Amino acid sequence: MHCNYNSMDKFKKIDKEYCLTDESVNVYKYRCLTDGFLIDEVKKNPIGFLMHNRDNGVLVRWDDFRVEGNAVYAKPVVNLSHPRGQQTVDEIESGFLNAASCGKIVCLAASDDKKLKLPGQTGPTVTKWYPREISLVDIPGNYNALANLYDENDNELDLADFIKINTKKNMSKVLVTAQMLAAMNLSDNSTEDDIAQKFQDLVDAAAKVPGLEKDLVDKATALTEKEKELNDLKAETSKKEVADLIEKGKTDKKLTKELADKLADQYATNPTGLKDLIDVMPAQTVVTENLDDKKGSEEFQDLSWDELYKADKLETVRTKFPDLYEEKRKEKYPN
Repeated sequence: MHCNYNSMDKFKKIDKEYCLTDESVNVYKYRCLTDGFLIDEVKKNPIGFLMHNRDNGVLVRWDDFRVEGNAVYAKPVVNLSHPRGQQTVDEIESGFLNAASCGKIVCLAASDDKKLKLPGQTGPTVTKWYPREISLVDIPGNYNALANLYDENDNELDLADFIKINTKKNMSKVLVTAQMLAAMNLSDNSTEDDIAQKFQDLVDAAAKVPGLEKDLVDKATALTEKEKELNDLKAETSKKEVADLIEKGKTDKKLTKELADKLADQYATNPTGLKDLIDVMPAQTVVTENLDDKKGSEEFQDLSWDELYKADKLETVRTKFPDLYEEKRKEKYPN
C-alpha cells in the first residue's frame, strides 16, 4: 500500500481496495444484486463520510472502481482538510479501518421472489440500485457492506414495502408496473393517491368475495329447492289429471281396462296428449259385455210376451236383457 499526495497535500489517495458491496445477505436479512448496481450513477458524486455521519462533512471520495465476480471494489481518497482526515489515513494504513459501507441506497427495483433468496435471507432482493454515499466504517452491516434503503425522493423504505404497495413512500414508482396499472384501469399518469385509492378499492372488494360467494351458494340452493318443489307439484298434478282422464275414458266406455293401463303408462307425464287422444276415440261396445248380456237369458227365449207377463218376468227381462225384451215387444206389437 502506498499513498499519493497532490501538490497542496489536501487529500491522500490510498492504494488499498475496499469491497463496497457484494451479493451476500446483510444483517437486515436482505441483499443487493451486483448486476443491478448502477456504477455510473455513483461515479457522478462518489463521496463518503465516516460512519455515515453527514454532519461532520465529506471525509472520502472513491476512485478506481472495478467489478469482479459479484463484488464491487474501489480505492479511497481521503480528505485531509477534514478534522478527522489524517487520523483516518493513519487508521487505514495501520489496519484499523478496513471496511466500507454503502449508505442512502436508492432502490429502483426489488423482488420478493423466493428463487432469488439465499439461506438466511428473509427480506427482498434489491435488483436495481445505487448508493448516494459510501462511508468508511469500523463494523459493516453485512461484514462487506451496510445499506439503508431509500427511494428516489430520499424517503426511507420499510422492508415490508416490498411485499405490499406503499404509495405514501413513493413505492408505486418501484413496484407498480405498467401492466399492473392497466389491470387496475389506471394510466401511466395516475397519481399516487389514485393508485392508493384503486388498490384500497380492490382490497375492499376482495374482502367481500367470501360473503358474496356464500350468498350466491345460498340463493342457488334455495332456487334449486324451489325448482324441485315446483317439479314435484307439476308431477303430482299431471298424475292426478291422467288418472281422472283414464277413469272418465273407462266410464264413457272408450277404454277397456287393458287399454287404460297401457295409456296410463304411456301418458303418465302428458295429460294434454292423453285428453286429445281420448276425445277422438268413439265409445265402444265391449264384446265381453255383450256376452254377459246374453248369459242367463236362455230360460226366457221360448216364452212369448204374454207368457212373460203372466209369469211376472217381463220386468226382469227388460232390466237384465234389454235386447231380448225389445225382440219380444216387436213380436207382440209388430206395428
